[in-house]
Amino acid sequence: MDYIEKVDKWLNSPLVSDDLKKQLKDMSQEQIEDAFYTNLTFGTGGMRGVMGPGSNRMNIITIYKATLGFGRYLLKTDKNVKNRGVVIAHDNRFNNTVFMMAAANMLTTLGIKVYLFDSLRPTPELSFAVRYLKASGGINITASHNPKQYNGYKIYNEEGNQLILEQSNQVMDEINKITDELSIELMPNNDLIVHLDNNVDEAYYQMVMDTSLNKNMPKDNLTIVYTPQHGTGYVPVTTVMKRLGYKIIEVSEQCSPRGDFANTKSPNPEEKIAYDLAIEYAKKYHADLICANDPDCDRIGIVLFDKDNNPVYMSGNQTGAVLINYILSTRKEQKTLPNNGVIYNTIVSSPLGAKVAKLYNVDTEQTLTGFKYIGDKINKAILNHGKTFLLGYEESYGYLINPEVRDKDGVQSVMMICEMASYYKRQGLTILDVYNQLQEKLGYHIESQYSYFAEGMNGIIKIKKLMSTYRNSHLTMIANEKVVTIEDYNSLIKTTNGVQEKLDYEQSDVLRYLFEDGSFVAIRPSGTEPKVKFYFAIAGKTYDEALKRHDNIKKFIIDFINE
Repeated sequence: MDYIEKVDKWLNSPLVSDDLKKQLKDMSQEQIEDAFYTNLTFGTGGMRGVMGPGSNRMNIITIYKATLGFGRYLLKTDKNVKNRGVVIAHDNRFNNTVFMMAAANMLTTLGIKVYLFDSLRPTPELSFAVRYLKASGGINITASHNPKQYNGYKIYNEEGNQLILEQSNQVMDEINKITDELSIELMPNNDLIVHLDNNVDEAYYQMVMDTSLNKNMPKDNLTIVYTPQHGTGYVPVTTVMKRLGYKIIEVSEQCSPRGDFANTKSPNPEEKIAYDLAIEYAKKYHADLICANDPDCDRIGIVLFDKDNNPVYMSGNQTGAVLINYILSTRKEQKTLPNNGVIYNTIVSSPLGAKVAKLYNVDTEQTLTGFKYIGDKINKAILNHGKTFLLGYEESYGYLINPEVRDKDGVQSVMMICEMASYYKRQGLTILDVYNQLQEKLGYHIESQYSYFAEGMNGIIKIKKLMSTYRNSHLTMIANEKVVTIEDYNSLIKTTNGVQEKLDYEQSDVLRYLFEDGSFVAIRPSGTEPKVKFYFAIAGKTYDEALKRHDNIKKFIIDFINE
């Protein structure tokens, strides 16, 4: 069926709302093609897309279809799913409750019990709730840090972990069996819906507070500016932090949940403009640091201030390195550092974090990009009585300390980062001081990213062509530096100085070029946006050396794209 026939079916279907039909009639030919030429699929962070009519858009029909596939998967894999149920949460996005109820109605049609929160909740609490309630799985309606026109759909297994590729492929198989999403029949059963009280909230808050390593240390020496970016973090973060005795200055204009993100220039803590208003607050109140969550509160960005009161935007890798040092040094001091401890990060994380962990004889293991793989590592280690989990983190501002959550947790992260700042301040140090000390000891590290955007129907072709060009070029020299190892996670082949070996990972469209000292360039198509992401993590004995290497290597790679 071509997209013209699809459009006609959508315009005549009783499942499609009048509002979606009106939007469809107002769309240009090019917009219609992009909305129907393919179906939304699951990427590194679930299923995300621009809201609107079409099989390639987020709307009530794609929610029905995805949930029917997920429900059928659960019925096949868990004989007790109808009684154990599925937990559903949502963030502050437009259509949040509409999409949540669409998912709930589809599951109850299948006879599956559903747990619903009474209002928006952060992603990590959804993960926690699945485990706390011993449910069969979870669904979160969120597009994380994407712009306001997006919404999304994340699915979780019984461990509170986003489905890894093997599991999500089984869900996609069930979804792909649904050849006509407009013929889906609904017979919702409201008797199967359980509305959650605040018991889950209180259990989650207590878990976060129990994660503290210095719970009884006075926190009155620290002033924190906090913004939830109009998202889900406001209630849990301020509740936990105030109970622990921190002084919180709220960016009031950004505290109310809003789908239009009206009072922030960006809801993404990776972007400097996201902090503009918070920096005004910080200077007014002479704050020590700024903490900003993304809308679904699974990630956190921080801004510090140097001696001249200029803002310093800490990257995810930089914050991760200092957190590792604080957690491991504190546990060593308290004699709670296990002999078999492990830290998990991803193949695009800076080498610095692993170097810090090594100072404490703690191993670092890497996963593919996507916190679901870190969660899966935790699951397997616990199941097999393996290594003791100490921290999981991604370069994209996501951290997890307490494995009672199996996704990155922005509430835990705010608490631990502020505890760390308070602890070091009592020693006459700032987080910046500690980070600089680590670099002096372990080498200076420069990281950055570059994105190549390719939208629409032709975008997929461009992205595939670009990745193919890199693979076929077999780069052995980059900016006059020898590439020691090429890792191709699509073929699962690692080539070191011409010698090949198998990579023990799930297949993924990623290339990584490593130099002698562990510095690297990684290339991967985004799992949530129409772009290819380039990661640069380059080290040097001095800052100037690292910066020069970084700039030369990055220029080579970008020039290579444009050749």
